[in-house]
Amino acid sequence: MRQRLLVGTACADAALLFIALVAASVVVFDAQPFSDAVIAQTQGRGLLRIMTIAVISSAVGSALVAAVTPQGPPRPTYSRGALGALFAFFVITAQIVLFRPYYSRNHLFISLAIWLCLVVLLRALLRLRPWTERLVVVTSSNAIVQALDDTPHITVVGVIDPSATGPLSAPPPDTILTVDLSAPWSREVTRYVSATSVAGREVRPLNEVYERHTGRVPLGHLSEGWEIETSLLRKLPFLPVKHAVDLVLVVLTLPLWLPVVALVALLVRVVDGSPVIFRQVRVGRRGEMVELFKFRTMRADAEDHGARQATGDDPRITPLGHVLRSVRLDELPQFFNILRGELSLIGPRPEQVTFVEKYREAIPFYDQRHLVRPGITGWAQVRHGYAASEEETIEKLSYDFYYLKHMSPLLDLEVLARSVWTVVSASGTKPKAARPSLEEAAALEAEAREQAVEDQHQRQDRSSD
Repeated sequence: MRQRLLVGTACADAALLFIALVAASVVVFDAQPFSDAVIAQTQGRGLLRIMTIAVISSAVGSALVAAVTPQGPPRPTYSRGALGALFAFFVITAQIVLFRPYYSRNHLFISLAIWLCLVVLLRALLRLRPWTERLVVVTSSNAIVQALDDTPHITVVGVIDPSATGPLSAPPPDTILTVDLSAPWSREVTRYVSATSVAGREVRPLNEVYERHTGRVPLGHLSEGWEIETSLLRKLPFLPVKHAVDLVLVVLTLPLWLPVVALVALLVRVVDGSPVIFRQVRVGRRGEMVELFKFRTMRADAEDHGARQATGDDPRITPLGHVLRSVRLDELPQFFNILRGELSLIGPRPEQVTFVEKYREAIPFYDQRHLVRPGITGWAQVRHGYAASEEETIEKLSYDFYYLKHMSPLLDLEVLARSVWTVVSASGTKPKAARPSLEEAAALEAEAREQAVEDQHQRQDRSSD
């Protein structure tokens, strides 16, 4: 299915580019690109060569997008379309430098502008028609199956118990076999999975499918958190570059955000009084203490009786504070934390010390989120929002782990785009839907541990035999 979607979208994009080239020819030359009038205006050289180069570049751009984006379902997103158009532009530029064909700058740039609009329109149309991946899942975790079946673009058509015995029917056509690698399989299930793979049917790990479709890591299927550390080791060269980009962006945009900081500071001082800046010590990278700066959005006595998590309708928040939180202007002073090297633009949010001590006792692997610099915004913030309870913190942690495993420039761009939309739509404090309970998350953890113990016992039994 992935291959069909990729090839189909690539062919559609190439066809749209050809249409854009023809339309731009009518605009610039007042004639279709293969007419005598155009050939005369281009001194007999015509536009065939540059059009061929452009269409080939579109195919190359689509291939590059498929190569750099994560494996899994190729969703028809606007970001993938825009990235493909950008890659195609670079490839066109390189071929012009190498082969020096005739081209009209006006014609080429108008073509690319029309093409980008058509690409976005195509994605909008594709998103109107829901598509699904049909799964047969080998697992004993009902919670994971239910979570998958509840996500868009997935239909679970069958579930196989990993310990099943007896004959098993072949997966239905156009289905993907998804296997839980953390569960011990019976001999019959092992043969079934092997035979399905040998027959050329698609077989995927359960964790991979779950992560790609939900943007979360299934906490119950983490063993000792080593998956996060191993993934980060492969990204170590990216981290200094990421920090350098943060610093450059903050410095370059200083003339834009500094006047806004001054204006908001004056507004807070006039409306809510002093103090204007709220300072709070939070846990940063490697567990180091970081003094975080924010505009004060609560009453001055909000934490006189101790720290507690804020909710979207928290009575301690002032009317002005509600406005600042909804468009995330209260976070602007944290640009100074970035300049001090304490924060990143994008990463897991830094948490209060008292909450960290509480969560590291209740939530396994919690300290893994301190492996990188915390961020002003992050994947958990744009996908979940504020966490008002321990249960919601567990869910946000599953998003943080997803970011740590799949951290990349492309994912950072997606977080940045979603953050901009949060500001534009003023959705920063909108109430969230009901979250899974702490008991469900704990059940996932207990289930994974029981499976690991059972697997170990089976291995010991085999070795003793």
